Amino acid sequence: FGSSLQLVSVAPRASPLPQVSSMPAMKRPAAASGVASAAKKGRRTADPNLAKYDSIAAVVRDADGYPSGIKDMLASAVKVSLAAPRDVRHGFAESMLAMMEEVLKSVEASVRQKVAELELKVGESDQEKAVREAAVDSTTASCAVLTEALEGAKAKLTAANEEHAKAKAALHAAEAAQKSGDEALHAAADRKAQLEAVSTGDYAVVKETTSPKILKAFLKAVQGFGFDGDLVKAAESTFAKTAGDKGMFDGLVVKELDAAFAAALEAVGEELASGEPAKAERASAVEAARAEAAAKAEVEQASKAELGETQAVLAAAVGAKKAAEKAAKDFGPEMKKASADLAAAGKELAERLVVLATFEVLAARTTPPPPEPEAPPAEEAPAEEKAEGGAPRVEGDAVMAEATA
Repeated sequence: FGSSLQLVSVAPRASPLPQVSSMPAMKRPAAASGVASAAKKGRRTADPNLAKYDSIAAVVRDADGYPSGIKDMLASAVKVSLAAPRDVRHGFAESMLAMMEEVLKSVEASVRQKVAELELKVGESDQEKAVREAAVDSTTASCAVLTEALEGAKAKLTAANEEHAKAKAALHAAEAAQKSGDEALHAAADRKAQLEAVSTGDYAVVKETTSPKILKAFLKAVQGFGFDGDLVKAAESTFAKTAGDKGMFDGLVVKELDAAFAAALEAVGEELASGEPAKAERASAVEAARAEAAAKAEVEQASKAELGETQAVLAAAVGAKKAAEKAAKDFGPEMKKASADLAAAGKELAERLVVLATFEVLAARTTPPPPEPEAPPAEEAPAEEKAEGGAPRVEGDAVMAEATA
């Protein structure tokens, strides 16, 4: 982070011991002095909070919602930022600790939310079970209703198919009747036209002149009119004669032919007159049959569409029923897992709270005050022996040696 944070230790100052002029201090053995010095050095450099630093750094690294590079930076700065007490801590370390605290509290909030959600899920397990069971019952009932509706739609389509087939057959029959009736009427109109053409054409000519060619054409035409055969033979004989050769009989033949033409024209005229209403009736019947067939076709198409929709709705209902049954079946394992997740989340929350509390304690700690100086002994021990050079030896020289070491 640019500069190292230096740890400042304030060592307590030793209080002076009473001077004993008659007894000079004895030197501590070299081996004992080395062991004591090493022990003091170990006590000054060993940090009892290393494991706490590691636990805090681990939580920081596992936090969600922060860039991994930022988390790694903060985690690597945990030890150097917390090692120094607050009163001697560098300002930059305080800034790092503030960011660490934000991350740790966000972890705590996230775990608390997770615990709350799981508690709600487990707490509402009875209601959830009832909802899933009700969903199974509801979808089962819907499937039953829709299955019945599907059978009804199938029957409706079958009936519509039959009705449409009947309507099409009726239309074909009406069209056939129209065609037949109109053809007969057209034939009658053609007969009338031929009768009129022959009556005013060839017949008029053969009555006035003698022309074998025209007579032949006339005889051929009248044979198709259904005239009496004897009358036609007599007409052939009559019209082969010249006007001067014709007698009374020939006049009767002409008269009968005139009556035959008139009767034929009258009959065909009546047929045509009576045929027009029938023609209109046949046309009306065809139109009605065509409209009925179209209506039945629409009903058939609607029935097909209804069947398709019912099938689709039933398929969706069957899918919903399967999903509801699966949800009901999975309820037990889901609740078991939710309970296990809740226990794990509770344990995680407790651990995170311990880490956060540890962080707060370490962040707030200050340098402890120096220990009180040791009180001097109430009285000196009597001299038991004298040192070299005649000076008396006093007990407690080990304490004096420790203070001067």
